[in-house]
Amino acid sequence: MSLALDGVRVLDLSRVLSGPLCARILADLGAEVIKVEPPGGDDSRHFGPFTEAGDSTYFRLINRNKYGVTLDLKTDEGRRKLEGLIRRSDVLVENFRPGVLARLGFPADELLRLNPGLIAVSVSGFGQTGPLASRPAYDLIVQAMSGLMSVTGPDGGPGVRVGISIGDIVPALYAAVGVLAALRERERTGRGQHLDVSMFEGLLSVFESNAMRALHTDEEITPTGAHHAVSAPYGVFTAGDGRAVAIGVASDSLFERLATVLGRPEWLTAPGYGSDAERGHNRERLRRDVEDALAGMDAEEVQRVLAGAGIPCGPVLDVREALALAEDRDLIVTEPDGFRTLAGGVRTTGSVTEFRPAPALGEHDHLIEGWIDG
Repeated sequence: MSLALDGVRVLDLSRVLSGPLCARILADLGAEVIKVEPPGGDDSRHFGPFTEAGDSTYFRLINRNKYGVTLDLKTDEGRRKLEGLIRRSDVLVENFRPGVLARLGFPADELLRLNPGLIAVSVSGFGQTGPLASRPAYDLIVQAMSGLMSVTGPDGGPGVRVGISIGDIVPALYAAVGVLAALRERERTGRGQHLDVSMFEGLLSVFESNAMRALHTDEEITPTGAHHAVSAPYGVFTAGDGRAVAIGVASDSLFERLATVLGRPEWLTAPGYGSDAERGHNRERLRRDVEDALAGMDAEEVQRVLAGAGIPCGPVLDVREALALAEDRDLIVTEPDGFRTLAGGVRTTGSVTEFRPAPALGEHDHLIEGWIDG
């Protein structure tokens, strides 16, 4: 088997998370990714925790399978080398604030003049145009401004930040998908293009039911804790031993199964429980009814009984417990030097994935001229 993106060269000018994660996804799929850092390195090299050798585990996770070079783009020599690499690359990924790359002499139209087949990806907080374009952004800022924090947290609020940097991760995934689409289009047309990926828009675009409620109803949209705002019973419930069980019932047929297996046939004709929409409006009353029905079972028995009836359910695990559960699917992999890390979220059968350590700062500087001339 071969590497899916074998022969595709990616120039990664980005730093910290959104851009580097996009480039790492491409690297995992077999692209040759050249990570370009300033002489001081990517800021994320200083994010803990650290290995015994002093390497950032965060940096290693996000930048594996890449080559690493340093260029000072404030110098003529640095820009000369960058221009040479641009001419010889298929994809360029950057997440500077809009306008920064242009001030260095490489606006989007110049990138495509230097290399008409180049796919240039710009990831920014609020997009390359518009009144917010120049505004700096981190994950926290786009979580706050996108409305995500307003729907996340304990029932009724206050809103809180999601526990991972989802404001960086979603646009990274969109950027990777965009690159793959642009590569396919280039096969037909021979032309590259500039992709404008906004953290804010990427995050807001995945709001599914919350966005539809905002667009099509007058309902107040607030956090609903561990429960869904529309479907019920769909959330976390307390079993008889006081432990939590996640139960997902999002259809009338599943609700009928739940009522039957818990010995509560009266739920099927109870006022306010006749449809998923009705149950959603009465989710707090239904939560109490479900927990009353679970009171005679411990968490393991609840899961055994519900799973036996085909009802989605599961324990509420901490991170270490979840990682242990993922061992059998090889989500946790070991790089050649013994570093344990996370694989990607796709299992392919027609190609392979390699796992090479993230580069040391400037590790492959000696290869730059060869890449430029090759």
